[in-house]
Amino acid sequence: MISQLTIAPSVDVGVLVRRPPHDVFEALADPSITTRFWYTKSTGRMAKGAELTWKWEMYGALGKVWVEEAQPGRRIRFSWEGYDPAHPTTVEFQFIPHENDTTYVRITETGFTGDADTQVSRALESTAGFTFLLSSLKAALEHDITLRVTMDAHPPNLQPPGLDDQRAARH
Repeated sequence: MISQLTIAPSVDVGVLVRRPPHDVFEALADPSITTRFWYTKSTGRMAKGAELTWKWEMYGALGKVWVEEAQPGRRIRFSWEGYDPAHPTTVEFQFIPHENDTTYVRITETGFTGDADTQVSRALESTAGFTFLLSSLKAALEHDITLRVTMDAHPPNLQPPGLDDQRAARH
C-alpha cells in the first residue's frame, strides 16, 4: 500500500517564556547564549543574510543554516539542511509579546521532503527536537539552569528498541 498525504507534515510548537521578547530573541540569535542549551558551536550570529554552520559535537553532526530574516524581538526565519542537504526546510521562530513582559515563542518548520513515511518521521523527530529546545530555553532564561535535553536525547551506546521489536512485543 502506498502512503499518501493530504496535508504536508510540519512542526508547530510553542511555549510561554517569562522574559521579554528582546531577551528571548537574543538567546536564540547570540551563539554565546544558544550554545548553553542547543548546538555546541556556531560560526556566527543569527542575522539576516548570514550563512552559518552549527555543530552538535556530542553527535559529530553539523548543518548549514541560511538566515532569511532576523527582526530583533519579533522573528527569526532560516533555512537549514536538517535531514536532507539537497532539500533544506524552513524554520521560523516567532517571539509574541504577552502580558507581564513575557513572550510566547512559536517554532514552525515546513518543507519536509521524501515519501509520506519519511516526511512524517522527519516532522515528528523535528517536533521532539524543537520541544527540547524550547524546554531548555525556558529553563535557561527563567531559572539560569542548563538542561542537557538535546545532548541526552540520543545518548551514545544506547540501542532503543526498533519498530520490529515493538511490533514483536505486541504479538
